[in-house]
Amino acid sequence: MKVGIFGGTFDPIHKGHLAIARAAKEQFGLDMVRIMPARIPPHKQNKGITEDVHRLMMVSLALPVGEGIELDLTEFEREGVSYTSDTLALLHERHPDDQLFCIIGEDSLRDFVTWHEPEKIASLATMLVAVRGTDEKGFGELLAERNRQYGGAFQALTVPYYDISSTVIRQAVRTEREPHPALVKATDDYIHRFGLYGCKPTAVRREALKRYEELSERLAGTVSAHRLNHSKGVAFMSANLMAEWLDSEGILETPNGKRLVRRTLLAGLLHDCAKSLTGEETLAYLKKHRVKLRDDVLAIKGIWHGPAGRAMARERYDIRDAEMLRAIGNHCNGSVDMDEHPMEMAVFIADFTEPFRDHIPTPPLPVIRQIAREDAVFGSETVTAATMYYLRAIGSKETDDMACIYQTLHKIRTSKKGKGWKAILRKQ
Repeated sequence: MKVGIFGGTFDPIHKGHLAIARAAKEQFGLDMVRIMPARIPPHKQNKGITEDVHRLMMVSLALPVGEGIELDLTEFEREGVSYTSDTLALLHERHPDDQLFCIIGEDSLRDFVTWHEPEKIASLATMLVAVRGTDEKGFGELLAERNRQYGGAFQALTVPYYDISSTVIRQAVRTEREPHPALVKATDDYIHRFGLYGCKPTAVRREALKRYEELSERLAGTVSAHRLNHSKGVAFMSANLMAEWLDSEGILETPNGKRLVRRTLLAGLLHDCAKSLTGEETLAYLKKHRVKLRDDVLAIKGIWHGPAGRAMARERYDIRDAEMLRAIGNHCNGSVDMDEHPMEMAVFIADFTEPFRDHIPTPPLPVIRQIAREDAVFGSETVTAATMYYLRAIGSKETDDMACIYQTLHKIRTSKKGKGWKAILRKQ
């Protein structure tokens, strides 16, 4: 398979990046292009870049579904600086039959001699250099020089005009409320909803984001870095889903709308707060708080943290909101009447689809994400089906009511009650 690797900070990802990816697929017959955000970019080790969860959320929202341009989390799997040579070596080890094409810009062509292990990079991949035209001043000479240095590894990738700077975009959104023409709408909406790059948040108040940061710091002291990333991913995926649903009803920027997004954000963050406990500790904690598990739930150790998290969110994090506690408690499996609880659906969906997730369900994550953004019940139904498919494929147990949950959601979605969740949104 011919695979393009397109790395960068993507802070933010914009239409120029997508134009380059599409041009690479077309001109070099690539089967796919993997958009690979760097966790710690070598050239920005001491410079502030946007938090990982936001960069991954922006990429996941920007990528088109069904075009073979996909988010790749390889550089988030390891600690330390994200060196291209290490990444390409790892990809070759995992997929030895793949032919790799590394997509870079003109500036990287000039600086390539300063990269970490440039000879190794050139030996592992064909280097595609994005350029607006091969008649660009000095480009041909520099390309020829690099090919002499590195064994002919470089080829020109002619792309449409893409003189778009992420720096300029960040500066623009800080002062402008209007959508930025270089951004995919879903990414632009996300930036403004949560106040990235210094703009005023439209989906929550700044105080809510401060509360989120406070709880994140407390949570960081109890769970692993991996678990914290997942929790942050669920927080912003669920909050953005809620914002999408509210926006479709024209009530996102109302006081009630912002409160609902804030509550969803915090519920998503705390959904796995009991994951720090061992199995025995979880059972002891549930007993202490007089929480009795159904026999079918008791038989599946991997979901005990849901009901335990409900109790812990109340005790340790002072959460008293019934809908938030319900969303935390039911995030593993959902419930038969979750269509009447939009926050529960948002957290349930986000737990499966947040941007740090790298599993490959059926249907694929980008498809599930797109479905969920448009329809809460359909999204919940799809996640339930994908979960059942996965559990059965690996021979694992599922709760007695999971099939019933799926059937109920499907029946509701295909009936006149299919949009009832929207009416509930307006009331909350």
